[in-house]
Parts: sequence; structure tokens; C-alpha cells
Amino acid sequence: MLEQNQGHISPDSQWSTYEANVQSYRGLSMSAQSLYLAVGAILLGAGDKLPFFTVLVLAMVTTWYVFFPVIFARCAIVDFHKFDLGSRFTGAGDLRGASDDSRLSERAYANLWRGRPLRARVASQIPMPAGQRFRTMRQTRLKLDLFIPVSITVVWAVFALYIVFAH
Repeated sequence: MLEQNQGHISPDSQWSTYEANVQSYRGLSMSAQSLYLAVGAILLGAGDKLPFFTVLVLAMVTTWYVFFPVIFARCAIVDFHKFDLGSRFTGAGDLRGASDDSRLSERAYANLWRGRPLRARVASQIPMPAGQRFRTMRQTRLKLDLFIPVSITVVWAVFALYIVFAH
């Protein structure tokens, strides 16, 4: 049975639930990217440009519009719950005082583009060891959630250059 916390699951349960979501989305992303690359390689061998570029566009939309923002948002939500940011910061990203009613919202914090200044403001107020900065895309997340999609995009670019210039 889930622990109740103001009508919702407890922060620890929320954190672990969103972390599991991040892992699932990463797996789905890799499966989709692998499928698109396999189909793209087959079409590359056939030299048929229209189907190849259709798959390329679908792959890039899936990678950069569907999966990257979703995975990034879920990583931010994991941090939101893991570090209990909602109860520690106001909606403007300032440390909450005893009399502050405003609370940082998960939705505002996790928004990929509009939440960026808010995340920066919050991060500047979270103490980290050894002079490190708190940020959503830490080293492991950068490797998994940015390097892999960038490297797959580079492979697609090489495929596209090949099909344009070799055929």
C-alpha cells in the first residue's frame, strides 16, 4: 500500500516512480532509434532517397521532439522530488521562509525551455560538495541522454551525406 502524503503518493515513492519512468523512456528511445537506424541502413543500401529521408525525418522528430524533452523533464522531476524542491523553494525559485505560501511547482521546474531560468535560480541556491554545480544534466545523464542521441544524429548525417553524394 502506498504511503499517503496530502492526497498523493509520498515524495520517496514519487521519486522512485519517476526514476523508473526515466529508465523506461531511455529503453524505449534506444529501441526506436535502433529500429529507425536499421530501416535507414536497409534503405541506404537500396539507394531509394524518398523513403530514406522519410525515415530520417521520423527518426529525428522521435529523438529530439518526442524523447529528449520527455526524458529531460522526467530527470528534472526526479530531482524535484529527490531534493524536495517543492517545499524548499517558492514559485519564483527563492528559498522559502516560514511565512511563504508560494511553492515551487513541478510543472514549472521541469519545463525544458521555460523552466530553464527557474532551474538555474534554484540550482544556485543548492549547496554541492567540492564546488560542483547542481544541474539537471549531470555527467551520467549527459552521457546517456545527450551523447547517445547526438551520436545517432551524426550517424544519420553520415548516412544522408552518403545517399546524397554517392547515388
